[in-house]
Amino acid sequence: MSDEIVINPFTHTYRMDHPKLRNVEVFPVDIEGQQLIAFRDPLRMSENIIFLPAQALPVVSMFDGKHSILDIQAAYMRSHGALLYSDQILEVASSLDENYLLESDRFFDHLAKLEREFSASPDRKAWLAGNGYEENPEALRSFLDRLFLDRQGPGSRPRRNPVPRGLRGFIAPHIDFSRGGPCYAWAYRETAEHSAADVFILLGTLHAPSKRLFIISRKNFQTPFGTLSADQNIIERLDRSLGPAYFADEFLHRSEHSIEFQTVFLSYLFSGLRKVTIVPILCGSFYELMCRRQSPSDVEEVNTFIDTLREAVAEDGRRICLVAGADLAHVGPQFGDAQRITPSSLQTVRAKDLAMLDRVIAGDAEGFYAYVEKEHDDRKICGLPPIYLLLRLLRESEGRLLNYGQWCDPSGIGAVTFASLVFYEARQGCQGIA
Repeated sequence: MSDEIVINPFTHTYRMDHPKLRNVEVFPVDIEGQQLIAFRDPLRMSENIIFLPAQALPVVSMFDGKHSILDIQAAYMRSHGALLYSDQILEVASSLDENYLLESDRFFDHLAKLEREFSASPDRKAWLAGNGYEENPEALRSFLDRLFLDRQGPGSRPRRNPVPRGLRGFIAPHIDFSRGGPCYAWAYRETAEHSAADVFILLGTLHAPSKRLFIISRKNFQTPFGTLSADQNIIERLDRSLGPAYFADEFLHRSEHSIEFQTVFLSYLFSGLRKVTIVPILCGSFYELMCRRQSPSDVEEVNTFIDTLREAVAEDGRRICLVAGADLAHVGPQFGDAQRITPSSLQTVRAKDLAMLDRVIAGDAEGFYAYVEKEHDDRKICGLPPIYLLLRLLRESEGRLLNYGQWCDPSGIGAVTFASLVFYEARQGCQGIA
């Protein structure tokens, strides 16, 4: 389950002769016929992706803080019948450490510096501007306009005279715009035309370790179109009820893209039209729950957080829209599977995705989770926590699938699926989030 990260806070136990790899993204790549292993930092402390020969993987797999350089040499000799020099192991370790991928003094010192800088700023910078999307607002607006007109998009840009119809929430992808942009456009056109929300509660997928299942940010989010203000009224209510523990890992918002992409679209839609505020919440992994075959509904932390957020919204009284930034399946060798992607396997994934989304459309949070658990999350549903949370918060609503999409690496090493769904007030009427 490579895309789901086990909750495992950093512990400063590194020794130079016992290298310890951080909880980082590791995946195979094929570059000009050469099989390599890529290492990428989910915290983006370094933007570099480190590539090592595939033969180095057995060595790096022993970078667990428990095996010394001598232990690694002995294990290599037993497995391969050849001597591996300590300098070769240290060269690999140094390359990883240079990019903050080992739990070392270098990593912890740099982490502390970045945390101080992030804490001191009232704003969360647009991390991917100029990299994941255009930094220039005019160029970005032109790009986003084209997503609506793309042959896979909804076919027209949002109307400027919205007709509110009780849109209570929606699910949009969090894959990058270049691969899933037209799918975003479906959800955001519906939002622009049928939502009168004052506040958007953004439930993002967390791709890094955390102490808590839910992490709230007080930061305003910068975008190329301007800054979206954090809704301090609701955030302070959550702080008073839940306490500071749910803000302790706020630094993880710094480079997490799943909420950033939503803020770009919201700012694109509403800047210059009306003021909206946001409540940024990252949702951590349910991996450990699934290993124990336990439903989130049996976990006190989950229930307390949902009840508290629902109460904060009810007491606030304004129009609220819930947003889940959530991708679906992650399959192929890039995500730990043995087999490469084929047209046939993509069809199988599509069928399973759509059967799973039937539960989501029905607003059945437990049925959705049970579907994923029954297949042991073989498709690695990245957006499981925020979708589950959204469904629990919405309760009675009418869901509708607007668009389903798949992206596949040309070499077949990985594929990601995603969808846009919207949720309206049930015909008999709903109270609270709307």
